[in-house]
Amino acid sequence: MTRIICLLVVLAKSHAFVTWRPQTVCRSNRLPFRRIIADESRVPSDARQGSPSQQEEVDFYIELTQHKKFDGTKPDSSWNLALSNFARQSKTIGEEILQMTGIVKQDPLLPPQVLGLTLSNKSVAQTEAKRIAAGDGVDAHPVSMAMYKLGCSILDTVFEERPIQRFWFLEVVARIPYFSYVSMLHLYESLGWWRCVELRKVHAAEEWNELHHLLIMESLGGNLLWSDRFLAYHAAILYYWLLILVFLGSPRIAYQFMELLEAHAVDTYTTFCRQNKQRLQQLPAPSVAKSYYASGDLYLFDDFQISRPPGSRRPPCDNLYDVFMNIAADEGEHVKTMAACQEYALSGTRVVSPHLNYAAGSASVEDKRQMWKEWSEQMNPPSEMEGF
Repeated sequence: MTRIICLLVVLAKSHAFVTWRPQTVCRSNRLPFRRIIADESRVPSDARQGSPSQQEEVDFYIELTQHKKFDGTKPDSSWNLALSNFARQSKTIGEEILQMTGIVKQDPLLPPQVLGLTLSNKSVAQTEAKRIAAGDGVDAHPVSMAMYKLGCSILDTVFEERPIQRFWFLEVVARIPYFSYVSMLHLYESLGWWRCVELRKVHAAEEWNELHHLLIMESLGGNLLWSDRFLAYHAAILYYWLLILVFLGSPRIAYQFMELLEAHAVDTYTTFCRQNKQRLQQLPAPSVAKSYYASGDLYLFDDFQISRPPGSRRPPCDNLYDVFMNIAADEGEHVKTMAACQEYALSGTRVVSPHLNYAAGSASVEDKRQMWKEWSEQMNPPSEMEGF
């Protein structure tokens, strides 16, 4: 396993030297997005023939419904899914090796290279240090903190100067804890130990939120390299079972570790937005982001934000800067939810959906018995019982 990880690091680092460099794009007087628009061969014919306003509606990012798939298309047996996935992934391994060696050049007009976005690891660390100094640090278990620092070190090394790929990796991993939590809650409920449907509902909404972060990064080309996908998927599997074991022993520590990751995500996204603000503001929002934040069913969007009433947060989604600021704010809401889950484990303060509207009855047991007695007498009057 150590040799495989080292190989992936070499592949990722080597790939960075042969692909389109962000600094090269930034020197151009024209924004990279204008270069995509200028290449009319990439624009559907019906959009080219329409009015300028119609052309602006075209999503020039990677269309997820039309782009080549890296996963299955229907439910199937495990061996069929595994074999078909191996066949698809094998093709991309060869493509990546050819690009890494310079035999085949990567298309410079495709995201994420064309976007010219940057991220400084040093700046992220400084943002995190300021947050901790301000008293917003996470009081984590030493083992959790050690694992967290190791993970950050690997991210900084593998994804240096590749922010979109880094974000995609983060979002793949960020979904996993909610799978683990829900799996454990199902187990406890199946055994009759503990039932907490509201907590499962909140975790489902959190996973739905992270899924859309993942889809946004895929529309920006974050998952195009086989080495990135290989590393992310295997890290996700390892993370899933690790959290299962931790949850078995201490749900509080399992939630605490996720709070660490979510707080790091807030630091990373806010730093990224600060460093790329002007460029991001001139790039349009992907259609999947508009659907999630503006035009889709917002019930689940509200459901994971337990600290605010439903409908109270309707962020703008006019450009890519808005999208990343929205993601940063989402991660901040996850931090609050993870802190609330830890309090739940300590003191029993319930974590419930903000849509919860169960009326708490004030009637005592004796009052209820009296009401049932009166109802029974109305339904079964003495005259009907005569003769029996």
